Order: sequence, then C-alpha cells, then structure tokens
Amino acid sequence: MTGADGFTGTYLVAELLSRGHEVVPFASDITDAAAVDAEVAAVSPDRVIHLAAIAFVGTDAVDPFYQVNQLGTYHLLDAVARHAPRAHVLIASSANIYGNTTGGYLDESTPPNPANHYAVSKWAMELGARIWADRLHITTARPFNYTGVGQEEQYLIPKIVAHFRRREPVITLGNIDVSRDFGDVRSVVAAYCGLSLAPPAPQVVNVCTGRVWNIRQIIAIASRITGHDIEIATNPAFMRANEVEILAGDAALLHALLPDWQPRDLEDTLQWMLAA
Repeated sequence: MTGADGFTGTYLVAELLSRGHEVVPFASDITDAAAVDAEVAAVSPDRVIHLAAIAFVGTDAVDPFYQVNQLGTYHLLDAVARHAPRAHVLIASSANIYGNTTGGYLDESTPPNPANHYAVSKWAMELGARIWADRLHITTARPFNYTGVGQEEQYLIPKIVAHFRRREPVITLGNIDVSRDFGDVRSVVAAYCGLSLAPPAPQVVNVCTGRVWNIRQIIAIASRITGHDIEIATNPAFMRANEVEILAGDAALLHALLPDWQPRDLEDTLQWMLAA
C-alpha cells in the first residue's frame, strides 16, 4: 500500500489488519523509478492499493502534482506489471476530474473537465494507466469529498469542526449555499476494501454517498451537537466563479458492486469528529 501513513491509509491499514490481512506499507520514494521497481520485486504482492498523492488543491507548487500523482503512478504500474502481473491494483483517483461546472449527480460516464493542476494530474494518471490495462487488473476509484478524525484543518469540514471545538465566535467561509457530497473516511475505507479484496472487472468506480449537504446545514448540525452558535462571515476570495449549486456522486455502480456497503450519515461523522 502506498500512502499507508496518510489520512486515508492509516484507517485502511487498520481495517485490513482487523480482517486478518498482511499489509506491507510502501517505503520507497514513488518518484524514484529504480527504488519503486526494487521494492515491488522484493515484495511481490497479490494486491496493490495506491493512495500516495499530493492532494491539497490549494498548494502553490505545481510540479509535485505531476511528479507524484502522474509519473509516480506510472513507475508503480510498470514495476507491478514486471514483477507481480497477477496482482490486482486499486488506484485512488479523484472526483475532482469532473470539474466544477457540471452539476447534479455525476456518474462514471460524466466527461472529465479538470479545473486545477491536482485534477489534471489525476486525469493524466487515469489516462496513462490504460497503457498497462492489457497486463494488469486495475480498478480506479474516484472518491468525492470525504472527511474524518485526523484530516488537516486546511480542508473545509475539519476547519468547521475546529472552530466549534474552540468555540470560536466567527468562522470565515466562501459560498455557504452550494450543496456537495461529503463522505466519511471510514465508509471510503470500507469501499476500498471491498473493491480490492473482491475486485470487480477492471473499471472506474465513484466512491460517494449519493447525498448532498450545504454548508449552512453542516453548521447547523455542529451547532446542535455542541450547543454553540457561530457567526458566518463570507470572504469573496474563498468563492469560485460559476459554482454549480449541486455537485454530488451517483453511487449506483458502487452499490451494485458492493451490495452490503452503506455510507455513514454526515451527522454521525460530525459527532465523531467533534468528540475526538
């Protein structure tokens, strides 16, 4: 597993261990092709879960998106194809590749329209992975927004939770009326386990809740849980031009592949994060 010590990877390692599986955290620098090749050869895995990525959209550095997300993935797939060709590979892409101008509930056939370097790097990763499609069994997961205990405060919901935990009087946000699909890292991990351990035919799968919440609703839930009221200040610099009102994932394919999988309710997630 690449990215085993990251936000998602920490939960996924724990879940796989609880199910009795052996997990080998990937130790090499994924941008070093020779090191990646040597480590894959030494481990010879029967499953590969690729989570490692530069993920924060707002970073100013552009090159790492492509060095890690795109080229790093190519190094990994090339090594697996040489040394463990029968391994099933799950790669984590992102629903960011759909962009932010197509609204509604997006399924896997929605045309990609990436709007930032992170999304472009993930779409390039997906396109390049097709080069190995005749040699590897690859499932590509496209997760929508998700959160949980341990996610950094630079992301929206951890920022809101931190303000409530500190009982701040004011929080500054962008557009609070848009509705988005917010999942729970524990649900995402359960989906990744299902897609990796009982892999479907090679395909792309949205990992999402199929539900939407706007920021006003999230603030109201946190206020009800904590008994603390907070004033919302809006900063135009935090707003994106031409944001669609609703942007969510269509989870039909995920439910078809994993009939027992169910996403956690956002209120449960907020309860967990506020109590942590």
